[in-house]
Amino acid sequence: MYNIAIRFLNNKMDAEDILQESFTTAFSRLEELQNKDLFGSWLKRIVINNCISLQRKQKIAFEEIDEQRHREVDEMDEGMPKVDPALVHRAIKELPNKGRTVLVLRALEGYSHKEIAETLDISVSTSKTQYSRALSLLNKKLKGKIDVN
Repeated sequence: MYNIAIRFLNNKMDAEDILQESFTTAFSRLEELQNKDLFGSWLKRIVINNCISLQRKQKIAFEEIDEQRHREVDEMDEGMPKVDPALVHRAIKELPNKGRTVLVLRALEGYSHKEIAETLDISVSTSKTQYSRALSLLNKKLKGKIDVN
């Protein structure tokens, strides 16, 4: 859960605060959870929602970009070389907040662009564009640091 929070917020203190708040929320509302086997995914959702709420409070605004063409990048990982996860994690932390948020939700948490749009109150087009930009920036940051063998 900490890794999710740090990926979203890129700030250790904020991530720790969100984690504490999320656990407090989860345990105070535990009786609402009908299937105890789903605790992990339920807690994960609470952490993500709390991260998004904090980002909104910090006024991370998403731009609507309708005029720009974007491409689906769902299959971009085919044939990709193996990469040191720590290297990727550091590169993700360096991404701009908007792109990092969409990238984490899409690539790491498995959300669809429609779910991301609804969660962040942005258009599907903006979600796709931010995701594409984040992947492009990530690619540039990792270029030359990846062993393709």
